[in-house]
Amino acid sequence: MSSPKRIRIKIIFPSLRSLSAETIANNDDLLTQILLRLPVKSLLRFKCVSKRWLSLISNPLFYFRLNPSNSPCALLAQRSLVNFEFDFIELDSNHSNPPFNTLNFFNHTSVIEVIQSSNGLLLCGSFCRYSRKQRYYICNPTTKQWKLLPPLTQVGETAGLYLAFDPKKSPYYKVICVHQDDISEPEYRILTYSPEIGQWRASSTATFNLPFDVGFYGGVFWNGSVHWYTDSGPSVRFDVEQEKIEEMPMPPTPDDWYRRRVKYFNESKGHLLLIEIYTPPSTQFNVCEMKRDYSGWDVKYRVNLEGVSIIMGESDDEDYMVLHIPALFLKYNFKDGSFKKLCDFDPFCKDASNFVYCNAYEYIESLACV
Repeated sequence: MSSPKRIRIKIIFPSLRSLSAETIANNDDLLTQILLRLPVKSLLRFKCVSKRWLSLISNPLFYFRLNPSNSPCALLAQRSLVNFEFDFIELDSNHSNPPFNTLNFFNHTSVIEVIQSSNGLLLCGSFCRYSRKQRYYICNPTTKQWKLLPPLTQVGETAGLYLAFDPKKSPYYKVICVHQDDISEPEYRILTYSPEIGQWRASSTATFNLPFDVGFYGGVFWNGSVHWYTDSGPSVRFDVEQEKIEEMPMPPTPDDWYRRRVKYFNESKGHLLLIEIYTPPSTQFNVCEMKRDYSGWDVKYRVNLEGVSIIMGESDDEDYMVLHIPALFLKYNFKDGSFKKLCDFDPFCKDASNFVYCNAYEYIESLACV
């Protein structure tokens, strides 16, 4: 009695297994749920399985389901202003493999510098020691893909390039260039590049004037606009979609200060953040957050530390600041005031002190194409 049952099971089981595999293979929703549970590096390999798998994984909506909060898993910290090596400051224990130490996958003989990061993509520039000619690149450090941007041929001076990428709205990035046709005039105009068009395009409506003695800084992409603060007077933002310049409110400066002392101005996880310090001690300051309707700034936190990068979470429990002190990177929790060591360095190592002057960029795993 038992023997025929065993034979029947052996005969039926392979067909059931084949049927289950076929069911999964023919159900995009079920297949997507399985793929979402795989690490990004595996997904990059599985793009080669079939055109169908490539289509599923390359869909912009797939990545949002993979990382709905678009959380950074690390900071890329530049060792010094003259050293273009990076250290991987791990924020998420699930992502412990450094994507790179130097940007050597560009296959370029010039020095490559990161200019800006935006939602998983990097804007980079090459600086040749023997020529004043400069090239700009868009890079995805997760996939090691990169693209050389067309050269800027306009006469005049480039004040800066800025990356605008919001994968929740579009799979395409834009690069914003602030340009002066005549450096003797205070007028700036905007040039834009997008991979859809493939060339630089001047915006006839996006121009603004600033006094000669006023500098503008930042170039932070948030809420569909690139934002710059000025060291005095009104600040400005560029609405990328409408290609329009708008004024941006800033907190009032103290009466005895004629220039702003901004220590931090950046975006993280949907928040535009600002730190200004005017009076000692410099370790006491407010973290301010811009309202989405641009009606002003709110004080998000009052802290007693000096930080180099702030990461906002989905709730107040997850909001924290990354701090650097000699030989240490620390994670400071705003709510409970606790510290967690992220990494340390030999205090006698020369590179440890160089981090005082480093730049730090958010590293977000991304499948975005460049």
